[in-house]
Amino acid sequence: MPQLRLLSASIVLALGLSACGGGDSPTATPDAGTPGASASALSGVLVDDLIVGATIFCDGNENGVLDTGESSATTDADGTYTFDRACFASIVSTAGTGYDKSTMKVPKGQYRALAGSLVVSPFTTMRAVSGLSDEEFKAVLTKLGLGGIDVATFDPTKDVARATTAAAIAKILNDISEIVASAGGDSAAAFKAATIAMAAHVKASTGTAFGSDTDLGSLVGAAAEAGLRAGNKNSSGAAIWTEKALGNAKSLAAAGITTLAANIKKRTTLADALNDLSSGAAVNIVGDTDLDDDTKVEEGRGKANDTVEMGKPQYVSVKGDAVTIAPLTGEAADYTLAQFAAGLSLPGQTLSTLSHVTLPLDSTVLALPRGGAVVSLALEIENTATGGLMQGAIDKVVLTRNTNGSVSAAIRSDSRLHLYLQTATGIQIGTGSAPLEGVGTPLLANGASGLGIDLQKLASGMRKHFPDNTSLINKVLAETGTFRVKVVVADMDFRHADGTRLGVGKVAVKVPGSNAVARKVSGIAVSGLVTF
Repeated sequence: MPQLRLLSASIVLALGLSACGGGDSPTATPDAGTPGASASALSGVLVDDLIVGATIFCDGNENGVLDTGESSATTDADGTYTFDRACFASIVSTAGTGYDKSTMKVPKGQYRALAGSLVVSPFTTMRAVSGLSDEEFKAVLTKLGLGGIDVATFDPTKDVARATTAAAIAKILNDISEIVASAGGDSAAAFKAATIAMAAHVKASTGTAFGSDTDLGSLVGAAAEAGLRAGNKNSSGAAIWTEKALGNAKSLAAAGITTLAANIKKRTTLADALNDLSSGAAVNIVGDTDLDDDTKVEEGRGKANDTVEMGKPQYVSVKGDAVTIAPLTGEAADYTLAQFAAGLSLPGQTLSTLSHVTLPLDSTVLALPRGGAVVSLALEIENTATGGLMQGAIDKVVLTRNTNGSVSAAIRSDSRLHLYLQTATGIQIGTGSAPLEGVGTPLLANGASGLGIDLQKLASGMRKHFPDNTSLINKVLAETGTFRVKVVVADMDFRHADGTRLGVGKVAVKVPGSNAVARKVSGIAVSGLVTF
């Protein structure tokens, strides 16, 4: 594949086609051995681990924003992307899009690569933003344990010898940006600042990043200090932490992230490091601590330094691998996820007679922060015979761990809901690009016992907002046949009760009368078949 990409780029150069983004803005003056200002790329891969469903674009004016006329693409299941024309400018991702195939989390930082790069990664980002010369950057890579690589082509998922080293470094940067995001700060600014600080710290140091626990702790501390300080502002520009809280957040972050990064570096393969990479323990310890209370901070530091607990897998699981389906009248019934996937028969029922579908959830000790984790949720129901389709996607669903380890769910008042319905005859209705706002918790059923979707309230909401189509909605809900049902949760490590991973999937809520997508939710998926 790299040879084909280079060949495509060479052909485009030979023909003298214009740069994507509608301009020929050069990148910073290149050093020897790095992609030059005239270099081009038509396709590539976005990798931390591989990042799926992310928006990536050719930044023709170098402003870090996807502007009209700039070529963009979405990464596929292998993290690859292809522009509609060759890119002669920096290649940039949009922060907050896509998900990491290992962690199932949405990248909070923005990745960047110099023109001509075939890979976009934390390391191409470091090259692009660090301000180091080519020789200085090579020396930094060597101290990081990545000597001899060309970041423009380095894919850590395919380099067994360096995979866990690269993953440990990426974990440091990602956790710093996630801590800021969970506090409501500017995570993209945090990621960039932490990346710059990491490069500067390594350049100035006499040792190597992983030479000792002290060396690693010093590196993480420098990155955390810069990242948390840069991200310490909400959407209005106000500080999210006091100066004291900021210092304590940095201290806790450095302790927890150092522990996780050291664990990852010691693993043999990326597969062995999966639990460490997925763990939000360091992020949640910071989020759970009253950073202005010295006693609480000391308790949090004890947790962050507990290598045994920090080394355990941290995730949310489906309790008993069960799914509960409740009719409007009669008793609710529990089924296993395996039964749900194989297909359930519910004679005498239709979507119009069902009350809710619920997944009871559990959480490990450090999987969720005290204030809850904010996720996106989507539901898709498709009639396999007629093609009838119902879709819904809602953001800002908060999952909170109860004292007994169970998980409750609630919807924030500022959440947004996208809806779409298509009949067997092709009639379409939906919210399109203008989602419903302030839908609130009532859409959830039995939120105290897990993640439940109240089908009747969802249907009532559709009737309320599309009053001219009430009879149409009722007709679709009363259909019989076999339906594919899919629930997708984004930005969360969900697993079976035994700790094994659930599958992945996506729901792309459609825009009526268009090929456009109003809202896409990608992540862990629970899928099944139901016959009415």
